[in-house]
Order: sequence, then structure tokens, then C-alpha cells
Amino acid sequence: MKNSFCFFSILSIVFFVGCQNKLTPKVIEIPISQENPKKIEALGEEAYAKLSIEGMTCAIGCAATIEKRLQKTSGIVSAKVDFETNTGWVTYDANMLNLDKISSVVKSSGTTYSVSEIVSLDRTIH
Repeated sequence: MKNSFCFFSILSIVFFVGCQNKLTPKVIEIPISQENPKKIEALGEEAYAKLSIEGMTCAIGCAATIEKRLQKTSGIVSAKVDFETNTGWVTYDANMLNLDKISSVVKSSGTTYSVSEIVSLDRTIH
């Protein structure tokens, strides 16, 4: 009986000490550069597009991956992807890319991503 009491006392102490709930926020910072190194000095024909993107399940993994992939694509000056609205906005050189190529960049970013609608815009609205 005494051994059981000691065992449960030690177990309780270990439980309460080990399970201290420290409420520290888990923040993931994604650096955003103010300068756009991809600016094309002689942009052939500046064009804008709005994409409806399907298959995203999170902001950090999915939306950020697609956005980075678009930004690394030659001919795309800027790209912004919003997870909550499943929308992407792209500024690109129409002499280098067309809407189908932009859609294929999104699809190649991951197996679950697809573009359900892509619309050419007169200007960016995001």
C-alpha cells in the first residue's frame, strides 16, 4: 500500500511538472522583400491576371509554395496568392507568357493544385 502511494505521488508530480502548459505562440515568419529583383527594365507588354486556385489546404505550405513558384518564373514580375479566397494575382510580361503557361506553373507546383478560372485584367486589384 505504501509503495502504491509513493508510485502515484511520484507519477502525479512528474505529470504536473512535465505538462506545464506554456502558451508561447508559434509564429512562422516569411520574409517579404520590399524590392522586387525581378523587375524587367524593358517590360514588353505588362499584363495582369486573376487566378482561382483549387486544392490549397493551408496558407503557409500551399499558398506560399505557389506564390514562390510563380515569382521565380521568368516573365512574371509579381505574384500574390491568398489562401482564404483561393485567389492569385499575377503581373507578367505578355510577350513572354500567356494565361495557359501561368496556369501550368500553378499545376506544376503540386499535384493537388489546379486553376479553375483565370481572367485577364486591365490592372491589378489586390
